[in-house]
Amino acid sequence: MPTPKKQALPIKSRRTSRIKIQDVARLAQVSLSTVSGVLNEKENVRPETRQRVLDVIEQLGYTPNLFASNLARRSTKLIGIIVSDLLNPFFAEIAKALDTQARDKGYETFLTSTSFHPEQQCTAVRQMLSLRVAGVAMMTSENDPEAFALLKTSGTPTVYLDNNHVAPRIGTVRVDKRHGMFVAVQHLLELGHRKILLIKNSQQGTFDPPMLSHLERQIGFEEALHQYDPKEMDVHIVDEPGEPAAAGLRAVERALKQYQFTAVVAINDLVALGAFRGLQAAGLAIPQDVSVVGFDNTYLCEFLHPPLTTVATPRIDLASSVLAMLFSHIAGESFSRETLLPASIVVRQSTGRPRS
Repeated sequence: MPTPKKQALPIKSRRTSRIKIQDVARLAQVSLSTVSGVLNEKENVRPETRQRVLDVIEQLGYTPNLFASNLARRSTKLIGIIVSDLLNPFFAEIAKALDTQARDKGYETFLTSTSFHPEQQCTAVRQMLSLRVAGVAMMTSENDPEAFALLKTSGTPTVYLDNNHVAPRIGTVRVDKRHGMFVAVQHLLELGHRKILLIKNSQQGTFDPPMLSHLERQIGFEEALHQYDPKEMDVHIVDEPGEPAAAGLRAVERALKQYQFTAVVAINDLVALGAFRGLQAAGLAIPQDVSVVGFDNTYLCEFLHPPLTTVATPRIDLASSVLAMLFSHIAGESFSRETLLPASIVVRQSTGRPRS
């Protein structure tokens, strides 16, 4: 009697409809729960059954619906990341570091941005909660009280960047930006600069509260100046809202018409990028005529001409601290609700002594 042939698996290129988990279960001749157990790496599936299911998955080209899986179970393997601005290298580099380290731990990430609008932060939180994420990394400069309340009420493990508020399942990782700015200004003062321009980049809305990270930088700026006789100092502050690089350009163009200065302190690297453009367009050499200091040490700094002196915020350590706190939350372990990371100056060729 001839041996019965094994059931042929359909070639995935012949399929036009989306492959479903039911297709995998039918062809592997197992239950839906068994396929789910294989996908979620459960240990209660026999090795030969696991391999048969995996072979069918590969043959069909089946891709699990991650969002549907999250909705169907309480515990998920998805971390939500909310940033202020996807175009700003500082936030992009944080998101990349979080994604890389989360994947190493077996988690996927879902990324969205607020464009610095507090109300969009609340919308982003609702989106994350609807996806039943395991935790939220709130890497924003702005903080919306309603968003915080939603996270607190939901009990979703959350870690903020530079937030003064904590709750039972909400922590914060802070970078010592106040000291970082203090060291940057002290560097300029030690070089002999006394005519200094600070370029800020506040939020557009008149009634928006000041961003804590920017407020701390200004405090550090002022504390460094207090070491010297005020009579020796000639300091000006220009606050230009809008897109950071364009704001830096406009601020320099405006300041050159009103003030004399030998050094520029930019609130972040993108503002410094615009300041570079404005100074060089005016025929001024950096640092021979004007020194420039940025903040964040994004990858752009090394590619400016000359390379930008800036304050480094440790993105890799920041991501590690955020995820360590999040995973402690998720596992129900004890944890410190606040972590402070140091900031340090990286001296490059955009700063030098002022002309005598």
